[in-house]
Amino acid sequence: MLPAGNQTISNGASLDLSVIVAVYNEDPRNLAALLQKLAQVLLPVGLKYEVIFVNDGSRAPTSDALRTLACENDGVKLVELSRNFGQQAAITCGLDHSEGLAIVNIDSDMQDPPELIPDMVKLWKDGYDVVYATRSTRRDRFAKRFSAHVFYRVLAAVSTVEIPRDTGDFRLMDRKVVEALASLPEKTRFLRGMIPWLGFKQCGIAIDRGAREVGESTYTLKKLITLSLDGLLAFSVAPLYFVATFGVALTLVGLLALVVCAALLGGSSYQVPALIISSLAFFTGLQIGCNGIVAVYQSKILDETRSRPTYIVGNRIGRGFAGLSQVTARGTAITGIDAAANLADSEEIRRNLEVSARASQF
Repeated sequence: MLPAGNQTISNGASLDLSVIVAVYNEDPRNLAALLQKLAQVLLPVGLKYEVIFVNDGSRAPTSDALRTLACENDGVKLVELSRNFGQQAAITCGLDHSEGLAIVNIDSDMQDPPELIPDMVKLWKDGYDVVYATRSTRRDRFAKRFSAHVFYRVLAAVSTVEIPRDTGDFRLMDRKVVEALASLPEKTRFLRGMIPWLGFKQCGIAIDRGAREVGESTYTLKKLITLSLDGLLAFSVAPLYFVATFGVALTLVGLLALVVCAALLGGSSYQVPALIISSLAFFTGLQIGCNGIVAVYQSKILDETRSRPTYIVGNRIGRGFAGLSQVTARGTAITGIDAAANLADSEEIRRNLEVSARASQF
């Protein structure tokens, strides 16, 4: 449990800091360790803070551990999404539910050092609106380090926005930045690009990103590729320009090749049709590939025009929700009745956990 001195303040103006933690099937030991570490680094510097866990469709035992933490600690809120919407959507949900003057997002795997947060807060008090962590070193597997290195440099080369290299989602944002971010209408969120696009006064702070000590990463190769494509498509039109330029160049090369080959073959009735068929097969495949790139952009446009919400809240647990009258932008509003109902749910969960604990002793 958190020390008794940390209480969730229902009045947002009284909270210095909101800490957002998106969770998907994380090892419960990491969740408890993170909560304890946050208390160790934030309470001594006199910061009033809340911790908002966003359960992005996790299964047991992660979901059970999150409910236990939310019920046993007054400084903890839990937002349970109706299913897995992805990390960027879960972070967005946490931002929408935050009340602090400054908001920090941190991963749940304990690889990002919570000890850095007081330094981020100091830079924020010095006038910076966004303080992001730059990974000077990282102790992940070689394949992950290499792919991240390549991705950030490709994105920096083609992006229409200057996106900091070697950063993740570990950053501090001022309240006005979060409100500006909430005003952006995109449903598909790539926060590492959207936040630099907003502007404001931003700076980086170097970190040594440690290795995961407990549990296994749930960020699969498919999720990494999806995130990379979202970033590339949202902040660059370079693939479209590449398709157009490559198409014109190949057309010219193809015409030249046909002329040269026809001259060399001397108009042979057997060789020329075979050459034409081979050329048609090649260019048809190329055209299909280019159309595929355009189709990906069109599919993103279709997703936006559907106007589906970025996330759907299944449940909210924690005493801090009792004083919350409204949630902005992308989540359904919490009425006074809803808050009371969720508070009652929290008490029921607490009682069930106590009963289960007593039963396990026999």
